[in-house]
Amino acid sequence: MRQRFDAIVIGTGQAGPPLAGRLAAAKMSVAIIERKLFGGACVNTGCMPTKTLVASAQAAHTARRGVWLRL
Repeated sequence: MRQRFDAIVIGTGQAGPPLAGRLAAAKMSVAIIERKLFGGACVNTGCMPTKTLVASAQAAHTARRGVWLRL
């Protein structure tokens, strides 16, 4: 079954859902396409500063325990 839309929003990060809402409020038919989880990376897995903080904490924990990682 084929459907036609006035707009297609790709990705549901920070701007996707508000944009889709405004387009729908303007009486446009809107489709949202998201690969995985609705809301994007910040909502579901943490933004880059959080990821960096977690990675730094893991490195500090590993260093304190004296465990060396082989890369």
